Amino acid sequence: IHGEYTFEKWFIIYSLGFILVSFIGNWCQSSYHAEVKANPNSPPDTRSIKALIASRPTVIAATIHSVATSVIAVGILVLYYNNLNDDSESSDPWLYQGGTININLIRVWQQVGLPISISYFVTDCYFYCLPRRDMIIFIHHCIMVFCHYPVGSDSGAILAGGGDIEWVTWLSIVGYTSEVSTAVMNYRWYLINTLEKNWIGFGIVNGFVVASWAGRVVMFTCLLIKEIFPRYQTYLQQKQMFTYAIMVFGHAGIGLLSLHWCIV
Repeated sequence: IHGEYTFEKWFIIYSLGFILVSFIGNWCQSSYHAEVKANPNSPPDTRSIKALIASRPTVIAATIHSVATSVIAVGILVLYYNNLNDDSESSDPWLYQGGTININLIRVWQQVGLPISISYFVTDCYFYCLPRRDMIIFIHHCIMVFCHYPVGSDSGAILAGGGDIEWVTWLSIVGYTSEVSTAVMNYRWYLINTLEKNWIGFGIVNGFVVASWAGRVVMFTCLLIKEIFPRYQTYLQQKQMFTYAIMVFGHAGIGLLSLHWCIV
């Protein structure tokens, strides 16, 4: 079985990276507030990068996570469906072949995409959720970790997918395309705090934010109805009903949280 302990190695490496980024965010916050306190009559520019980070110390890590995971997820799906539409019967849709390069797309997700994401969720719980007592984000992070961590290795994916590694990996990757909405939302936040005059692009970004968050709700609902519910008998035969319950609860929970954030 491939992938054993590889996830853990990359999880530690990426966690160290997110810890460093979080310390940078906290330093920006403390440094900016010290400058404001030292010069109350002429405070630093509130539209500066340091000021923006000071107002949201975890925004760097959050943006890195959302951009990285969404780009990796979308990229893998593009390559996967290109292979799937290949006329060659021997073509493996999960194997990207470019000249002398052969890349297993499942391994990319297990060793890059998921370790980046789960290391972010764990470090964000420590640096943001628990200090700020933001239980909604904490619940979101816990659901994501419990649902996606098993996919990080073949043995875990076999259990999580009811014996079907490829399907549960595909499900995990598709779910992460929803991170596009977080990246765009952070860009909107940046524009709100830096734009000095009206710009038509801001209206476009607003529209995309609303559409992407609504799309999250639709996507998770469709995954439940079209992909997960029809596999009930498979999980029942595999005696993996606890795993199945976590999968149903996870997708329903993230869908409901997405609906909540879309409304508010």
